[in-house]
Amino acid sequence: MQKHLSGNCLFLSGSSSVFAAVFYRILGMRKPKFILLFILLVLAEVQLKAQAPNQGSIKGSLADDQKNALPYATVILKNAEDSSIYRTVLSNDKGVFSITPVAEGNYVLEISMLSFEKVKKNIAVDQTRPSIDLGVITLKNAANMLKDVTIKADIPLTEHQLDKTVVNIGQNLTTEGSTVWEVLRKLPGVQVTPDGQITLNGKPGANVLIDGKTTYLSSEDLAGLLGGMQASGIQRIELMSNPSSKYDAAGTAGIINIVKKKNTKEGINGSINAGAGQGHYGRYNGGFTFSYKNEHINLFVNNTYTYNKRFSSSEVTSDISGPNNNLLTEQASTNHSNSTNRNYRPTLGLDIYLSKRSTLTLSGTAGFGSAGSGLISGMDLLDSLRNKVNHIAYSSTLHDNPFNYTAGIQLAHQLDTAGRSFTVNADHSEYRNFPLQTNYNMLNDAAGNFVSETNNLLVQHRQLDIYATKADYVQPLKNKGNFEAGIKSSYVKANNNNTAYDLTGGQQVIDPVQSDYTVNSENINAAYVNLNKSWSNLSAEAGLRAEQTVTKGKERLTGETVNLNYLQLFPSLFLNDKINEQNSLTLRLGRRTDRPDYHELVPFRRPQTATLFFQGNPNLKPQVSWHGELAWNFQQALTLTLNYDIVSDYIRTFPFLDTNKTTITRRPVNVQKAHSWEIDLAYAKKLLSWWSTDNTLAFYRNAFNGQAAGYSLDNAGLVSLQFNTNNSFRISSVLSAECDWEYDSKRQFVNSTYGAYSVLDLGLKRSLFAGKGSLTLNANNILQSEDRNAIDRNNGLYQVTNLHFYSRSVSLNFAYRFGSGKTAKTKVNSGSEDEQKRAGS
Repeated sequence: MQKHLSGNCLFLSGSSSVFAAVFYRILGMRKPKFILLFILLVLAEVQLKAQAPNQGSIKGSLADDQKNALPYATVILKNAEDSSIYRTVLSNDKGVFSITPVAEGNYVLEISMLSFEKVKKNIAVDQTRPSIDLGVITLKNAANMLKDVTIKADIPLTEHQLDKTVVNIGQNLTTEGSTVWEVLRKLPGVQVTPDGQITLNGKPGANVLIDGKTTYLSSEDLAGLLGGMQASGIQRIELMSNPSSKYDAAGTAGIINIVKKKNTKEGINGSINAGAGQGHYGRYNGGFTFSYKNEHINLFVNNTYTYNKRFSSSEVTSDISGPNNNLLTEQASTNHSNSTNRNYRPTLGLDIYLSKRSTLTLSGTAGFGSAGSGLISGMDLLDSLRNKVNHIAYSSTLHDNPFNYTAGIQLAHQLDTAGRSFTVNADHSEYRNFPLQTNYNMLNDAAGNFVSETNNLLVQHRQLDIYATKADYVQPLKNKGNFEAGIKSSYVKANNNNTAYDLTGGQQVIDPVQSDYTVNSENINAAYVNLNKSWSNLSAEAGLRAEQTVTKGKERLTGETVNLNYLQLFPSLFLNDKINEQNSLTLRLGRRTDRPDYHELVPFRRPQTATLFFQGNPNLKPQVSWHGELAWNFQQALTLTLNYDIVSDYIRTFPFLDTNKTTITRRPVNVQKAHSWEIDLAYAKKLLSWWSTDNTLAFYRNAFNGQAAGYSLDNAGLVSLQFNTNNSFRISSVLSAECDWEYDSKRQFVNSTYGAYSVLDLGLKRSLFAGKGSLTLNANNILQSEDRNAIDRNNGLYQVTNLHFYSRSVSLNFAYRFGSGKTAKTKVNSGSEDEQKRAGS
């Protein structure tokens, strides 16, 4: 990496033809004139600006009324014509500042410092006066002006930015006392399928990050992790349908980034919270936070406790047909399941301010507790005439004591006051699960007479170790521009040891056929460059990310191995045109991938019910997608977005009928081609002084074609609808209310169709103790309308499932804040602030 801007520009200039050729090849377009033109214009602009003659300088010193020097005041030089920022510096410890070089032109110099009145000066730099010495500038004390002033600002629930939608969940009353998993299911454009897959804007394959860090977890383990996290500890959730090259390329549907709260106040501060609720079962939560911040350190400690028990039921009918579509057998079952989770999540964070420009951050989070589930199922086996032949009584219990932790260290350093900066991160995470599952089957004939029984035990040990290091560099360019570059390397190792035992003669005997021991590893090495530039009405950003993936897998009992090594390129492009004060257009283009979950690569066949199994596929390929969207925004309130995606090697889990024509095994496979379109309409506005509304309406369709699992697929899909509305009401200065409603219509993914459902939540909040405390009453899913059906079709199999979710509940939550509540001192943010937020700093 070059150390100077001129070096960077020469490198970019010399490589512009190569960079353009890469885009030409990746996009697969015969005449990508507009993209090539844009890239060349940006590179030319960077080089011209870097080589432009900057001759002048501006200097001076700052003092108060008593002639005391004022160190570390903010000095901003703006272009007089459009008020754009030309350069920002700080005064040194003696109050002296210097801005150099400065091109010829007219400027406005703004000087500001906490507790002092702002100073503005008009300055002209030309050939007759290239160097300007302003001498001593006196700032007047503004302490009297600041007395007894309280500033309040309404933070919107959702914010639409250039590359993402930000949901400030702390503004939503109905999230009080909820887990992050429950909040995730309420976000606009987010859905969770019955099998735990997270979809974003109607497309599966969303990558969930926590503080900008990939979780690398299966859908089942991710649900367990987020189900143990309280929403009260989350600041915001960022939804990115087309992330920039700075982010990992994983997630064809985009990225969901969960950003935790962090202390920003000086002195000693903290909070306590507790809540209880009642649904089908009881639920409880509690926790505390403590922080201490001064000019040297920022210490943050918290711990949360969550207890939740859920109940659901289903009816499943499976018709098994022969080659001529004639019915062979039918299976009809009724299932009742419950799950219990008890979680503790302590967190420790420490910022050490090594200097005015350097911060060392240490962080650690642990999660431990217990988890359990139970399933009771009764299944009738019918013949081709739907006469009852047998009955299977099945029961299963699972107990687990999961444990996980994440530890990280980060160094953020601002190289100069102009904004050049770099950050370096190193993280290690570990997830351990020890599920102990018992399965019991009893087979009776049609008259209820005992025929046979099986009783087995499945002992499992799953361990996931994650190591990641990354470095990011930011180089500000003149006139609202940035050059960014970074590298990252991650290594993940997954151990899955499953030992099955049969109860024979009163003893547990190992069943080698049902046992499995698999070790998988994945190493991803990545590098990216990113350029962004703003003009008076146009903003542009272009980036390229390269990722090398090395995957190895071995089944130790059979000796079967998997070895993959491939390189992928992921370009991204953003354009925003501010047409006028009321209208703007945004274009987003990008390429992304979705690698299989580690459990999807393990060929172990795990029982789920008496006749249903899940088995991984070691030959799964990563899916790759091209994403494009065009958005129009009107008055920062109304947004219309058009999306289109093209996906190859789409990953989907199919139900397969086994050769015995009785049992069913679900396996993940690659679908050759998929494409989807979507139309989104979002409207958010404060309609009245006491009423704010936030709404999203989306229409979308997913279509699939090509080869999948050995047969031809031609599925045009369904046009589906999703609607979210949030309305908040300020009843008085201490009382507020909220109403959330979500509706999802019938939708389809390959050979699976899910029925419509809706959810209505209400919340009421009362402020206490002069705003330091609050009491919140929530009613969730009050209409008990989250039930839906699912239909799966495959060769020789037609399966209908009716799902019942007993999630209606009422909860009462109390929160109280304590401490000095002093606002932190003014601090200069480095040009890498966004990267620091992503890295959890």
